[in-house]
Amino acid sequence: MISRSAMRSAVGRLPLSVRLGTAFASVFLVVLTVLLVFAYWDLGQTLRGDLDRALVDALTQVDTRGVPLREIDERELGGVKGSKIQTQLLDRSGTLLDTSDDKLTTPLLTPAHVRTVLSEGALFADGHDRDGEPQRVLARPLPGDSGRVEVLAIETDSVAEGQDLLLDRAAPLAAFAGLLAGLTGWLVARRGLAPVTDLAAQARALNARDLSRRLELRRSESEIARLGETLNEMLGRIEDARLRERQFTADAGHELRTPLAILRAELELARGQVTVDARLRDSLDSALEECDRLTDLVTDLLQVARAEADRMDRSGLVDVAEIADALLPRFSFLARRRGVTLARRGDAAVRADGRALSRALSNLLDNAIRHARPGGHVDLEIEQSRTGVSLTVTDDGPGVDAAYVQRATERFAQLDPSRSEGGGAGLGLAMVASIAAAHEGTVQLTTPPSGNGLAVTLRLPAPSDGESTR
Repeated sequence: MISRSAMRSAVGRLPLSVRLGTAFASVFLVVLTVLLVFAYWDLGQTLRGDLDRALVDALTQVDTRGVPLREIDERELGGVKGSKIQTQLLDRSGTLLDTSDDKLTTPLLTPAHVRTVLSEGALFADGHDRDGEPQRVLARPLPGDSGRVEVLAIETDSVAEGQDLLLDRAAPLAAFAGLLAGLTGWLVARRGLAPVTDLAAQARALNARDLSRRLELRRSESEIARLGETLNEMLGRIEDARLRERQFTADAGHELRTPLAILRAELELARGQVTVDARLRDSLDSALEECDRLTDLVTDLLQVARAEADRMDRSGLVDVAEIADALLPRFSFLARRRGVTLARRGDAAVRADGRALSRALSNLLDNAIRHARPGGHVDLEIEQSRTGVSLTVTDDGPGVDAAYVQRATERFAQLDPSRSEGGGAGLGLAMVASIAAAHEGTVQLTTPPSGNGLAVTLRLPAPSDGESTR
């Protein structure tokens, strides 16, 4: 059995236009059902009233004009066609003394009804003949003190037939009207929500890297138009904040490059003057390493700012294998120092900013070598297909916990303590992701088929047909 919460959840997933159309149809059907029940009851009361008038008219014709019951004109009986008046004669105890029809061989009145008629006068009642057919009855005491009751009866088939006819005609019309109401509600809701659907489609098309675009609004004074204006105002505030952030990053990077260069020069000068004091020499070497780390951090900040400001030259077609081969000698030296094997396979061509792509690939190789296990291996696989170009750097280190994957490309995010030892500031993957986004590409972190380590894949769109350098 489906639980109530599951039902609510399933209904909540339906489009709003469908829910509104269903609500329209449901409410309309409920209203029509109530009206039909009332009409059914009212028609029954009206037809029963017609039968009562027919009985009264028959009795009037008998009393005033002396017309025998069998000769009464049915057209004069309250307008009830097909009516046939039957009679019974009962004594004081309710025993049948005489009847005009073989079907009326049982009394139509109970003894209690007979006593009421004898004491209070004429009475309308309901009874049944020998076959169980319902009859409408008008009983009156005979003149004098005879203690006998005359009963006039008429079949009530016309009441049931009229009510059945009402149901046969009205039920299909009610179902059609409910369906029409639901369809109308769906169309009205769909048309009314069309601007919202249009706003949602425009919002999905907005690029986080280009917040200068705004939602196109229809000329209207409706709530939806005001919603669109509010969203545009929010986009403006977000754009201002992002511009200030980018400007700060770029300014900070530029301002830090010069003092860092001076600092490194001074440290190298001091290191060249120290020949005896080993502790001081080691301290200066450590300071130079930290200065290099700061320089790399500033370079990454500038690269991120440049990528997010969309100031990259993506018009040139570059050979990815050539860029990788230019980087391999330097990283092969670092790999040998850690006892790590570095290998490359595959080649591709892509339309991209060569310097930015080189920086992204350098960062991926540096991270992989630093986190690979001693004596392990790092693989760079370059692959080109019809849909795009992928660069996958795989190491056999400790890997990354699944909980950290979602925020892997956030700035200054430390992925996992097991991969943070001796690591950088957590800006590398954010910089790679910014470069990928600037080229309309993506970055994906996965676990290699071996189950150990981490595979980072940089995917970029493939060049147009005929542009390959291979």
